[in-house]
Amino acid sequence: MNTQLNMRSIIVLGAVCLVGSALVLSGCSKSKSSSSSASSPNGGGGSSAPVALKIKWPAGKQFDMQMNLNQASDIAVPNQPMHQVLKMTQGLQYSPVKQLDNGGNEVKLEFQSQNMNFTQNGQELVNYDSSDSAAGETNRSTKAVAAVVRAMLDTPLVYTIAADGTVEKIDGTEALMSRITAAMPDQRQRMQLQQMFDEDTLKRYGELAKGLPDHPVSPGDTWTMSQDINNQTGVMTVDTTYTFKGMEQHNGHNCAHLLVTGDIKTKTASAATTGMMITVKKGTINGESWFDPDLGMFVDINSDQDLTMDIKTRTMTLTDRMKQNVALSLVDASH
Repeated sequence: MNTQLNMRSIIVLGAVCLVGSALVLSGCSKSKSSSSSASSPNGGGGSSAPVALKIKWPAGKQFDMQMNLNQASDIAVPNQPMHQVLKMTQGLQYSPVKQLDNGGNEVKLEFQSQNMNFTQNGQELVNYDSSDSAAGETNRSTKAVAAVVRAMLDTPLVYTIAADGTVEKIDGTEALMSRITAAMPDQRQRMQLQQMFDEDTLKRYGELAKGLPDHPVSPGDTWTMSQDINNQTGVMTVDTTYTFKGMEQHNGHNCAHLLVTGDIKTKTASAATTGMMITVKKGTINGESWFDPDLGMFVDINSDQDLTMDIKTRTMTLTDRMKQNVALSLVDASH
């Protein structure tokens, strides 16, 4: 049982952690339904003027960002409980290329760095740091992750982003797949790690505007979003409510402070890729973010998710209690 779960546990954790990254990046893989509504208690929060929260992509500017994920999971395996910890850091560089005639933008994304560490009951299964030239030589799981990450670091992607913030296309995915295939010829291994680089996942990195309202808001205003997120475990529905708390200084920026609460549930479950049927029995979200309207970019996003899941294998049903924190921070904005 333990041997079977080692690699599969990495797959499951990686798939579910994408729920967190999707929320932090304010995007979704495939939105089946979405809604946006606003209310202004007490006349729109006093005398403060409404604020437009809109991502800006001025050509020639560069946004360096860092995403951190910390995840702890406890799986109730009979006679052998498992405690798993996943830590991941990604360095992201966004370079706006040009504004399009239809109001959209072309933006280049480069993965600058990636670190990943995964332990199970204290045993290190994956330890990869892209800044270490010798990384990836420790064990089979680390080698597989290293092969994918190295290909991603060397392949820039150019996003065509519509005026409403949705990604219309990504140029560079074919080159990325060619590099990954060359680095990892084994098709089965590629399928196990596919969630790291498939198109649904990559789209999320470009859809930073998805969680923002399409109209100016005042302190006290709220809006909602419902989104379906595809991953290797099936489709999860995430319902969130955002609240504009007010303007405040944060890390040297004049920011709109936003609060978010919500829940996560399984819409459809699939065992096709992982060999395990995973169903979210209970999932909650609590987070906050700071958005600089003048810069047109998030300065910080912080999200906590707490999930209780059933995992069904061919021989047993397990309970997994997972807690994770995902954060996205602006490191630098320069010309």
